[in-house]
Amino acid sequence: MNQTTLALLLVSTVALALAQSRAVDATSGSTPGLPADAEPSRSAAPADWKAWAAWAEKLRPVTDGQGHGPDIGSGEWAGALGKKLGIGWVAGSKEWRAAVEKKLAAKDKPAVKQERALLASHDTEATFVGLKDHRCMGLTSLCPDQCGDSGKLATFKIVKYLEYKKLGEYGDPKQEEFMVLIEDNRKRPKVPAATRDAVLALQPGERVHLKWNHDYVTQEGSKFPERPVIVLRPLQGKRPK
Repeated sequence: MNQTTLALLLVSTVALALAQSRAVDATSGSTPGLPADAEPSRSAAPADWKAWAAWAEKLRPVTDGQGHGPDIGSGEWAGALGKKLGIGWVAGSKEWRAAVEKKLAAKDKPAVKQERALLASHDTEATFVGLKDHRCMGLTSLCPDQCGDSGKLATFKIVKYLEYKKLGEYGDPKQEEFMVLIEDNRKRPKVPAATRDAVLALQPGERVHLKWNHDYVTQEGSKFPERPVIVLRPLQGKRPK
């Protein structure tokens, strides 16, 4: 065998080995130079919708730790994710999906920073009127069934003020009644569990000590009011007969 023939044989052998190696990589689904279980990049969003939904849920969960919530990939899930991220496009649309991916693309995203300014404090004695089904009258594409603002509404009639403080120019004045949504129409809580349980234990006509704040919240570029319940407990000797 002359030198030219030997050289050609060696080149062919190397080329064949390289082709076989690439074929193995392709069939195994791995990327050369990376371990098979390497975590995908936040920016590497899958094209398939079900895989994409699982990817987005992992980065920004909509369901809770026990798996409660809408089915991942459903229209309800997409609406909740869009609301959570503050995205106004129609849930599931091409523009919406691109906006979600942009929100989730940043690596090592810091915890959500929230600033809360107290505008007014309301400390009252009130009567529990009862619960009713509230239907959101908003005009967004998610209203009224997927916006999270329809659900069980608790109403209290203010009997008297024990203390009132107005700390900001736009703080709420004294009120004649107070209403709070305790859960949405999908049974998802809108208040802490302790507040929800306290409301559900009340009877219509029962007198309570009710205190709430009027806060102005700044979070991820959004500004909105909140009125969290601080104290809610029955007054002894003032239960309805």
